[in-house]
Amino acid sequence: MTCDICGATGATIKRSTKSFGSGKSLVLIEGIPVVHCPTCHESYVTADTSRELDRIRKNRRQVAKSRAVLVASFKETAA
Repeated sequence: MTCDICGATGATIKRSTKSFGSGKSLVLIEGIPVVHCPTCHESYVTADTSRELDRIRKNRRQVAKSRAVLVASFKETAA
């Protein structure tokens, strides 16, 4: 696969999980195809993937399944 950013060959698709929103509007989307380039080290989603992410976010109540999820907050400690 060719990287759209630097034009090098060897870009691969990796699957990612990302959260959108917060509180009651939070939705977690799994399996997002992200293009990763080992040459320029950039990662990006295609326009089609971006449109699908928008569709899922807008219709999250209809397309998502409710699951219990553990949530932790990162707390920085003094060194």
